[in-house]
Amino acid sequence: MRLTAHSRPAAACLCVTLGGMELAALPLARPGMLGLQGLSAATAVLLALALVGCAVHLWTRPARTTGAGVTVILLGLLSYPLANLGGFLLGMLLALTGGALALSWRSTDTTSADCG
Repeated sequence: MRLTAHSRPAAACLCVTLGGMELAALPLARPGMLGLQGLSAATAVLLALALVGCAVHLWTRPARTTGAGVTVILLGLLSYPLANLGGFLLGMLLALTGGALALSWRSTDTTSADCG
């Protein structure tokens, strides 16, 4: 089976990656001050890394989008209280949208078509 962009959840990957980048943008704007920004900055960076990791998982394992989608939604919800109000709501909303897209995505593989 050959994997193409049509057989992968590209929109979900894009939303999750952008959400992770937006969450990490504020704390990493001045990396030298990361230690002074406190626990919220460190949590935002860790959540962003987890979201980007989920986006990579969505891209490389398109058959397992359900688990990654649920994980992305949970990370997006956790970002609200733990990471600068979810990256000022934009990162959280992008993560929630990407997770919902991952949950609703179905493969367009024609090899498993119904007989009829």
